[in-house]
Amino acid sequence: MSDACSRHPVPDPCLAARALSARGAPLFGLMLLLAGGFALGTPGFANPVNLAAISRDAAVIGILGTGLTLVVLAGGIDLSCASVLALSASLMAVLMDRTGSIALPVLACLATAALLGTGNALLVTRLGVPPIVATLATLSLYRVQAMKMVTLISPLPPGFSRLGAGWAAFAVFAAVLTAAALALARTPWGRHVYAAGGNPSALRLSGVSVGATVGWTYVASGLCAGVAALVASATLNSVQGNMFPGYELDAVAAVVLGGTAITGGRGGVAGTALGAGIMAVLRNGLIVAGLDVYWYQAIIGMAILLTGGLDVLISRGRLLRESIR
Repeated sequence: MSDACSRHPVPDPCLAARALSARGAPLFGLMLLLAGGFALGTPGFANPVNLAAISRDAAVIGILGTGLTLVVLAGGIDLSCASVLALSASLMAVLMDRTGSIALPVLACLATAALLGTGNALLVTRLGVPPIVATLATLSLYRVQAMKMVTLISPLPPGFSRLGAGWAAFAVFAAVLTAAALALARTPWGRHVYAAGGNPSALRLSGVSVGATVGWTYVASGLCAGVAALVASATLNSVQGNMFPGYELDAVAAVVLGGTAITGGRGGVAGTALGAGIMAVLRNGLIVAGLDVYWYQAIIGMAILLTGGLDVLISRGRLLRESIR
């Protein structure tokens, strides 16, 4: 690597993982505290059926959040992930309704989600549209198309709902999480993702295309949304064009609570998993307790604001220490 790269080192995924482990214990403790509080104060919360429902909700948020983590690590943002889920699930449901089959519609769901993610990638990397503008636009476009395509299709073909039964959804989430973690920690592409968000100049000087690296994270986010669409549809045994509205904010909250810097270059998917668990416990607990669910949106906003602000302060403190040295 050139001298310029040595003066501006590429972020180390191992260092990011160690920093994340220090944040993991408090996050896990917070999740247990929330779950314990709801279990003691809300009859029915600790019911095995309800716990399985929490795991399924955490799986959907977590799978979306896993893909979003990759994008954020590379310095971007994807606000369209829940709309990608809805549109890819809608296409799958239409094909299932017309053919009665499972395999082809499932493949079409995943392919459509990856294609929608590719659309986001092209807007950001080829046309130079700011990520927040591009994905805010596609959030609306994809959602409108989903609502035009499907009002409600239910039930889905027998056998497909097994994917959402019991803890199967959580097993799918664990597989997606493991694959993403290994890709970040053990592959050159993973190191490039961290570098694209933490020091794109160094990555460019090392001969790696920043645009291609960032673009593939959007494709990966779209594919994760497609997997989440399968889990969500199987869990509900139905598909609506307006399914899971607002879950893009849940995913963002899971990412920032999990310790991934919103400015890119630091964090990982393990923290996102804990963040997703906190979001799922909080959402379910408020519903079971009969409390105003609008408080959930307020809490999400405060969580994003506080953790994002804390991350900015930490980054400024790090830059100050480096300048003193």
